[in-house]
Amino acid sequence: MKIKLNFKSPFITGGIKLTNNYIESMDYIKGNVVRAAFAKFILENCSEFKEEEEIIVDGVKRKNWVTFRDGKRCKKCLYKNLCKKFSTMKFSFFYPEGVQIIPITAMRCKENEEHGFIDCLIDEKVCKKCPDGNGRVEGVTGYLKNNEDYNVKKMFLTKNQIDKYTETSKDGRLYSLVCVSETESNATKENSKNIFEGYIEGIEQDDIKNIDELRLGSYISIGFGKCSLICCKKENVKKDKIVKRMKDFSSKYSKFQDKKDSLNYVCIKFISDTKMNFQLSENYITTEEYMKKWKEALKINEEYEIEKVFAETFNFRGYDMSKISEDKREETCVMVKKGSVIVFKTQKAFEDIYNDFSTIKGFGLENENGFGDYEFYFGQVF
Repeated sequence: MKIKLNFKSPFITGGIKLTNNYIESMDYIKGNVVRAAFAKFILENCSEFKEEEEIIVDGVKRKNWVTFRDGKRCKKCLYKNLCKKFSTMKFSFFYPEGVQIIPITAMRCKENEEHGFIDCLIDEKVCKKCPDGNGRVEGVTGYLKNNEDYNVKKMFLTKNQIDKYTETSKDGRLYSLVCVSETESNATKENSKNIFEGYIEGIEQDDIKNIDELRLGSYISIGFGKCSLICCKKENVKKDKIVKRMKDFSSKYSKFQDKKDSLNYVCIKFISDTKMNFQLSENYITTEEYMKKWKEALKINEEYEIEKVFAETFNFRGYDMSKISEDKREETCVMVKKGSVIVFKTQKAFEDIYNDFSTIKGFGLENENGFGDYEFYFGQVF
């Protein structure tokens, strides 16, 4: 089900903290952040929940865990169905309303942005719209909306920590928060809005209607992250149109890359960050060995080979605050940034390719929290 988060106050979702006194929100919301907001809402409204309660999940002791407790008061609980389904629900990443993620293969003229985009998968790395037909281009990242560059509006706030004993300002604890305040580029006070959209699978419309207000992200105790939920119709996917565009891309790619084989080429773009369960080697490894690592991590069908990977990666280690232990750190993984692109090659027909990828709900780890989500990409930014 497509869901819109209509924020009534600015919000902060944490990224990589550079310093202790400066915290800037990301411009998108990860699925696990939305899940955490739902979990907090359910537990705060649960009559059977006890704060000191410990639950063993897969052999690990956890606290603040959502599970159907099946107590006497559960039968009349308004959120009973939501509680029962919670562990099987899937949350996507949420992005500003109507935006498109620019792929890592996209490039644009350095002299004149109005010359538009090219894609290095199927185009030469020059701007042919420049007077000499050979203009310089550069890589582009971020979002597009209505075929134009897009950025969310952020608000800069400086605060002082309060001493819990004296209830006065604490010396040396001044800090800055940069929060997301608007998603409308040309907004005024009258029409300003802060709306993010994504998908939640395994939830009913009645469950959404029962939630008056959700608190999402960090610093919710001081008013950040208030939002309401709006149900929307999910767009229908037209298989014939996608298959046709896949064929067009394969033809253009084969011609531009001067391929002499009879293989079909298909491209995907990650529309969320992707957690890969392999480690980057400290020693030199060949391209073939690296491709093998990627294929094993993607768990792709043997009938598909990786042709090329265009990706930005970094080592990532999060925290699991539900664990009852001193060390709440998760295992380190390789994070592939959204907008990364992979080209596959295969002998299979395009209709079969479409069907195969339709069964893949995500790549890598934590697909239930939106990581590893993707869409077909056809070498054209628009």
